[in-house]
Amino acid sequence: MLVNAECFIMHIRWIFVLWFSFPRYSEATSKCYNLNGGAEADWAIMYKVPAQNTGRALIAGAAGAWQNTAAVTGAGGHSFAKALEHVIAANGANKFIAYNNIPPDIPKVETKSNSKGVLMMNPGGADEASWIVHTVPGFPKALRGYVFPPAEIQKGHLFICLTI
Repeated sequence: MLVNAECFIMHIRWIFVLWFSFPRYSEATSKCYNLNGGAEADWAIMYKVPAQNTGRALIAGAAGAWQNTAAVTGAGGHSFAKALEHVIAANGANKFIAYNNIPPDIPKVETKSNSKGVLMMNPGGADEASWIVHTVPGFPKALRGYVFPPAEIQKGHLFICLTI
């Protein structure tokens, strides 16, 4: 048990080191967005339906019911594509940490983790940040544009975005 506590403390320390080592500027936003990506939201949850490129989303401040999403394979028209603009844009001012136990374009990585997500930061004047946790292997491909892995269309996936 002591080893797990020490490991946890070490990970927290690294998160703080990385967080404060980024320069204090950025041009991108780091927030979650509503269903069509047109307005900011405190949080968003999307379930991508198996064997379809669409899903269902629950958005903070919305009607409180699951709503149909646009195609997750497209780069626009849905909450998570808009939130990931910070990661996929080839802009050196964008600050993010992406983690995935099956990283994009790296074969046969062995980990003892099943974690996937992105922490996006805009430490500029507004001190914005958001965190997306998801279940998609090899996603997103940072700085290369929005590309949803075609092999994952047949599977169901979950995305959770929190503006922090």
